[in-house]
Amino acid sequence: MSRKRNTSFYRDRRWVSRRLKMLKADGYECQNCRRYYKTREAKTVHHIYFFEDYPELGLLKWNLVSLCSECHNKMHDRINDRATKLGLEWQAKRKKEFELYFKNVRK
Repeated sequence: MSRKRNTSFYRDRRWVSRRLKMLKADGYECQNCRRYYKTREAKTVHHIYFFEDYPELGLLKWNLVSLCSECHNKMHDRINDRATKLGLEWQAKRKKEFELYFKNVRK
């Protein structure tokens, strides 16, 4: 079963602004391709910890990464609505920030 995308969030001015700032900061380059010394244009800003699961992380820089369409599709298992192996690798890279965020929220 596919999760419903929160279209109102993606139209919100705060998201539109954050997305543009992320793309500009990354020089419109796919950050996953860059790991392999490739240059591809990024058009998507991906939520490393999926927005549908963690909407409170939706605008946090550490939870966002600029990606090309191909790499973005590699992050998602579209059938099971879960992160792929690559998606889980990116989550592992940001695990400290994730844990720190929720530790501070509980205080």
